Amino acid sequence: MKASRPVAIGIALLGLILLIAGPLIPGGERLVRNAPVDSGHITDLARADDGSILAGTQDGELWRFANDQWTRVDVDLDGQPVTALSADLAGDASTGAIGTGGGLVNAPAGMPPLQVPVRDEILVNGRLLVGTGDGLYVQGDGQWQHRLAGTSIYRLETQRVGDRRWLHLGSVGAGVLSAQADDPLNWQPNRDGLPEESNVFGFVTTESGRLIAGTDRGLFWQPAPLAPWQRLKVGLENSRMLSLFLEPAAAGRTERLWIGSDDGLWRVELDDSGAAPEALASAEPIQTPPDHVRYGVSWIVPFGDGVMLSAGSIYQFGPMGLKGWYWISLGGLILLLLAGWLLPSRADDSRRTP
Repeated sequence: MKASRPVAIGIALLGLILLIAGPLIPGGERLVRNAPVDSGHITDLARADDGSILAGTQDGELWRFANDQWTRVDVDLDGQPVTALSADLAGDASTGAIGTGGGLVNAPAGMPPLQVPVRDEILVNGRLLVGTGDGLYVQGDGQWQHRLAGTSIYRLETQRVGDRRWLHLGSVGAGVLSAQADDPLNWQPNRDGLPEESNVFGFVTTESGRLIAGTDRGLFWQPAPLAPWQRLKVGLENSRMLSLFLEPAAAGRTERLWIGSDDGLWRVELDDSGAAPEALASAEPIQTPPDHVRYGVSWIVPFGDGVMLSAGSIYQFGPMGLKGWYWISLGGLILLLLAGWLLPSRADDSRRTP
């Protein structure tokens, strides 16, 4: 039985509204998987200067996420696991220096191959610094300069303090060592206040310039380079801080520290305006990755209004559309089809006209 034209048009308009509104209805914050298809175990994650996301895998693959899709980067890594990616890999990532379990791929021009397992890398004043399980390799004039032999380096970081730039390295078992950026060959122990033989996995710098270190026994902060470290209490003092990302303060909100641990993803609001950075509350646990993921959160990078993280695979967390929104859109499509079936033909309209 046909309905009147106004009724059919009304049903069609309602269906169109539901069809369009489905993916636009906010559904709060959620954690969802966002990884290349069949990419395998993710070993490194970095945000490039151009805003794209780079991901390396255990099987020696390099992927880039841009324009809402993952694409494979054409570079031969000889099947070695990717262990170090840097922000300057924007543009043609296949030509930049990439750290692997077998050495450094695409060494800087004029430098010999570096065939030692790479842990981390950083570009400072035009010189590449490469952290390994046996010390630091600094790019020199046609040769690598080896420093801190025997030190197991895990992470490299820079810090701006006034008109000076500092370098810090987190180690396995030796805490933190630091150097001035214009003299990357001379390093000093910087572990006063840290637990003995501590493992340091990452750093962030607050907006006021204070350095925060993530260790195997919680968080510590330092008011100035080489000053004593102090504990930053966030309720995770016995946890391994595998990765850190500090989100800048926004309107009506303080700085937000994201923490990756063996137990998943956490976040805490930090007040950095006083004599010491202070957590406004205990760290808040975020929805953990699915049960089949057995790895800690090893990398966190900014992504949209939230973060992207690696925990075996790659996930993103932040504001999402309503879960199950497609049922709303499907209902809208059904209403459109129903309206088309109910809509009377012109012949029907003419027969109804007296």
